[in-house]
Amino acid sequence: MPMRRIPLSPVLSGIALGTLMIAFPLALAQTSATSVSPASPAQNAAVQLPTFAVVSVKQNKSATNQFRSVNSPEGIIVTNASLLMIIRAAYGLFNSLDDKFIGVPDWAKTEKYDIEAKVDPSDLETLHRLNPDQHSLMLQALLADRFKLRIHKEIREQPVYDLIVAKNGSKIKEAKPGDTYPNGLKDPYDGRTGAGVTRWSEHGLAGQAIPMSTLAVMLTQIVGRTVEDRTALPGGYDFTLNWEPETPAASSPGPDPSTSIEDSGPSIFSAIREQLGLRLEPAKGPVSVLVIDHIERPSAN
Repeated sequence: MPMRRIPLSPVLSGIALGTLMIAFPLALAQTSATSVSPASPAQNAAVQLPTFAVVSVKQNKSATNQFRSVNSPEGIIVTNASLLMIIRAAYGLFNSLDDKFIGVPDWAKTEKYDIEAKVDPSDLETLHRLNPDQHSLMLQALLADRFKLRIHKEIREQPVYDLIVAKNGSKIKEAKPGDTYPNGLKDPYDGRTGAGVTRWSEHGLAGQAIPMSTLAVMLTQIVGRTVEDRTALPGGYDFTLNWEPETPAASSPGPDPSTSIEDSGPSIFSAIREQLGLRLEPAKGPVSVLVIDHIERPSAN
């Protein structure tokens, strides 16, 4: 099963994802040594942000679905990411599905890109002092320059699921403060373990010191509808969740003759209730959507 540490910054910081995984922000993950406390919009506007002096954008035509992105000491490096994923990161709309992005052309969902962007050496000190929101603004500027992206945000009423505590109470295990998880899940890229590391598969999810708000983001991607955290459970939690996918993969040759219906696991909804003591309740609520006014394939390097 792929495993990863989920970063705090919404700007593609330290992302390392497998086929079934996407990026999410996580409040309890370790932050970059250059991160500072979040600033207000007015403070962000007052800072003269550096621009990327050198930007390389190339289409990636590899067959793999894995991608990896990092904040480098000089800027950012993105490998094999769709433009939609990069937009999702730049505008902080992780707790949403593709249908929360209005007007995205098909190519922006399917074509993958490698991006390497560097600031001028004279701007390195400023770059290292930026907070995550300011990094986001720099990525937004890159998208506007190279992909001619113009957008606006709207709030629309849409179907959601409220994540709540089930009738018999929560079964999820609260994480121990300061736990280093020496025998826990490990990041597949650097081997680290600790708070914020998760493990994904087609029918399983496990996490270490994960806040409920982040679990809601993860479940959004699994159940196909925005999930809002209404549990009022504070702190981080350790959990293992296993379920039976409702539909087999398209490439599946057919049912496994060694597995009977009785052997099948629970649905994701039953698993959440039975294993975590939580419940997904259908509801309607305001959801932030991003409307694409204009977008183009990237300009030449």
